[in-house]
Amino acid sequence: MEETKTELQSSYDRVAEDYAEEFCGELETKPFDRKMLDWLIEKVGESGVICDMGCGPGQIARYLHDHGAKACGVDLSSEMLKQAQRLHPDISFRQGDMLALTEIADNSYGGMAAFYSIIHIPRSLVVDALREIKRVLSAEGVLLLTFHIGQQIIHRDEWWDKKVSIDFIFFETEEMKGYLKTAGFELEEVIERDPYEEVEYPSRRAYIFARKPDGKRMKGD
Repeated sequence: MEETKTELQSSYDRVAEDYAEEFCGELETKPFDRKMLDWLIEKVGESGVICDMGCGPGQIARYLHDHGAKACGVDLSSEMLKQAQRLHPDISFRQGDMLALTEIADNSYGGMAAFYSIIHIPRSLVVDALREIKRVLSAEGVLLLTFHIGQQIIHRDEWWDKKVSIDFIFFETEEMKGYLKTAGFELEEVIERDPYEEVEYPSRRAYIFARKPDGKRMKGD
């Protein structure tokens, strides 16, 4: 996985400027995504910071911040983080690996938006990534996880005329629900939508709200 992580990181480093230019304003054309983020803000309330995990150029963190949430961002790519910090100097961003968030303490975040970041994690490691996410969420912390629905893996060798090596992994909704349960999350809402024509890749999308259980709460309470 180390080699794969290095390839992913260097690939996103190379396309960071192009990616930021194309996607920094994408939420303007995605009302459903905005509604889901509004719901995440409502669910988290005053319980803590919401982390934009796999933040890219920070468009999700920007939306969260502008709509009243305390927000921050984490990404694997140092060049992508430079773009995020350039575009959003009033928001905190830091480097991190979803599989080993070693610089982030337990129970750090009241919520997390992971928009299409899980799609770069091999199936065999998804539960490990979700457990690490759960670790850095506070008790009762809420995760909003999004992904492309399907079974295929799309590989890119080139992006914006630059050499890359990136896999985009699709997941079935029931499959991901199973991974979340195995990682110890409680499922709250599972929603799907069709793609926005001419705006995004033509795949059906899933949005799952899952909560980290309060360890003090007993079943049946």
